[in-house]
Amino acid sequence: MNIKKRFIFQYIRQLLLVGFLLTVLILGTFTLSVVKLERLDQQLDFIKPSLPVLTDSITKHNSTIKFDPKLLTVVRDQGGWLQVVDQAGYIMAAYHTPEDMPERYHPGELMSYWRAEKDFPYGLYAWIQELDGQSYTLLYGVKNDIATLKENLLQQVTWRTGKIEVKETFKQQLNAVHGSIELLDDNGKVLGGYGVTNETPDHYSLQDLMLRNQYPERYGKQLFTVYDPATNNTWIIHAPLAASVVPWTNGDTYREDIQIFFWNAVVMLVIILLLFVLLALWYGHRFGTPILHMIDWLHHLSKGEFREPTGRNPKGSPLSRNRSGRLTKRFRNHTEMMDSLAHLTETLQKNEQIRKQLETTREEWIAGVSHDMKTPLSSILGYAHLMESDTYEWSPSEIREFATIMREKSSYMDEMINDLTLTYRLKNDAFAFDLIPTDMNEFIEQTVQKWRQHPQFTHVPVHYTASEGSLTYPIDGKYFRRILENLLANAALHNPEGTLIQVFLVMITSSQFVIRIQDNGVGIDAETKDLLFERYYRGTNTDELNQGTGLGMAISKQLVIQHGGRIEVESEPGTGTTISLIFNTAG
Repeated sequence: MNIKKRFIFQYIRQLLLVGFLLTVLILGTFTLSVVKLERLDQQLDFIKPSLPVLTDSITKHNSTIKFDPKLLTVVRDQGGWLQVVDQAGYIMAAYHTPEDMPERYHPGELMSYWRAEKDFPYGLYAWIQELDGQSYTLLYGVKNDIATLKENLLQQVTWRTGKIEVKETFKQQLNAVHGSIELLDDNGKVLGGYGVTNETPDHYSLQDLMLRNQYPERYGKQLFTVYDPATNNTWIIHAPLAASVVPWTNGDTYREDIQIFFWNAVVMLVIILLLFVLLALWYGHRFGTPILHMIDWLHHLSKGEFREPTGRNPKGSPLSRNRSGRLTKRFRNHTEMMDSLAHLTETLQKNEQIRKQLETTREEWIAGVSHDMKTPLSSILGYAHLMESDTYEWSPSEIREFATIMREKSSYMDEMINDLTLTYRLKNDAFAFDLIPTDMNEFIEQTVQKWRQHPQFTHVPVHYTASEGSLTYPIDGKYFRRILENLLANAALHNPEGTLIQVFLVMITSSQFVIRIQDNGVGIDAETKDLLFERYYRGTNTDELNQGTGLGMAISKQLVIQHGGRIEVESEPGTGTTISLIFNTAG
């Protein structure tokens, strides 16, 4: 997977994770709000929503009927009681039941209580449930102080001269339920009241009375009416829900619902904010740290510090690597860039080593060349002074001898300058070759024969062995001949007289051939073998002109490379030397 696809996959995965977390958070907040609203609904009107829950929680064990203890606690807190009645009217189970409750209900008796045909001091609610093949009636009762108030209202409260008069006994009963009363005329206008607050309206329509009586939880109060047929007036009794005091403000029954949603929304937004802050820190740490590390790495490289920075790591190891040397998890998304930086650092390190080595070689080279140039110049200058001097008359033969020496020294210097120019041009690829397909057997044989005719090497035994088949290869004849002549001269000059030199042309494969120049001379040691093709490595007396400029082997190597080949040396002291020029005829 390339870096582009890897980053796309990484970001999509993180976005899906964030989306999943937000979805879980929103669903969790919504569920919590619903649960709180259900609890609020149970607190406002426990009876309606809770009777089915109560009946579902009934269990029967050894003829004993039990309820959920948590629900029984709510029943007690609401000031209610429970009874389970069988089909014959007997009480099978009772919880928080007052002492004045009967132990059995006759069919007509329970119906008269249920239909309010007979006075009953408690509000009564019923639910029928089947358990183990038998039907049971669940009775839920709450103390009904309102019934007493309604019954006694017309006797205890009067309207006289525009003012409501309430007897002390009724006041106590009314205050006990935290209630209040109002008087309406036949048009619904409020004539007066007792214990009322400013939040109550000054007029009630028929629909208002019906809605407040049917849906008391919307208004936060229960409403009961008593009609006075003598005056056509209507008395209203207000009481808190479930016979308990509920602190409502301005009759807004939805305030607590709004508060639940508001605070849940606030908590959700705070959690989302914290989640995004944590994700931002995590993203910064996971994706920002590698980028900053790579920028720091580049900064070190620009200052010439060719290494990966360690940052504040006390162990001195790079921040991107673990103990085993592998990239840590947060750096693996940047593998290609890290590998490129590592390769660049390694290349710069090698280049710096090469630069220092070349600097050292250059200084040594300049010192050696200066010495070699100074020696022939000193000879030329000396003979010139001799010829210039008028203290002695030189004979023509002496003058010719001086001129010969000066010519030889000048030729040596010219050869050295040409070799220096050639080696630099080869090194910088600033040289054009005229490559022509050539019969290598014939070319090498002619070169060996011509070299043998040189006066300096006529005594050197040289033997050439051609390849079995014909071999054609594109070369620049002038410079390829110089390769062979340099190698033959090196073998002849650095070995004792009589050393045998053999030249072989061998086809290794159909696409590769080798030219071997082999001698049975003194051989060379490892140090000399490693430096054999270095520029200006000779190790001989520079005063001997027949030793060359010291650049021949370096030039030979560069010419071999320019012809698409490579050069190898095999030698040990006392076993002779074999130099192999290896070329590929295809590819």
